[in-house]
Amino acid sequence: MPALFLLIAISLGAIGQIALKYGMKNAHVTGLGALVHAIFTPYVLLGLGLYAVSSGFWLVVLSRWKLSYAYPMIAISYIGVVFLSRLVFHEKVAPLQWIGIFMMCLGLVLVVRFGSSTG
Repeated sequence: MPALFLLIAISLGAIGQIALKYGMKNAHVTGLGALVHAIFTPYVLLGLGLYAVSSGFWLVVLSRWKLSYAYPMIAISYIGVVFLSRLVFHEKVAPLQWIGIFMMCLGLVLVVRFGSSTG
């Protein structure tokens, strides 16, 4: 069950990041007033809301798994955000970035294979 909660937390966090970027895409924040205005736009509010819900699922994961095992799994959201940013915003990803993403995946495999979620 913690693995499902982790997947939900990671997915909501990544989608929240895309919503935040979409909401801030045309915002030209030059001061505190502009920032406050940008925060209350629909997509930024959606992104913040998704983060809040994601945090609830993350708390369940933390209650059942060791932090040294669970926290590296957050890297899955970094990978997801790269793929979503390519899909939604058509962002270019350099070859060295792909190598870095591959290395993160390899690191996650090592954590899952040789780590212990409980202990």
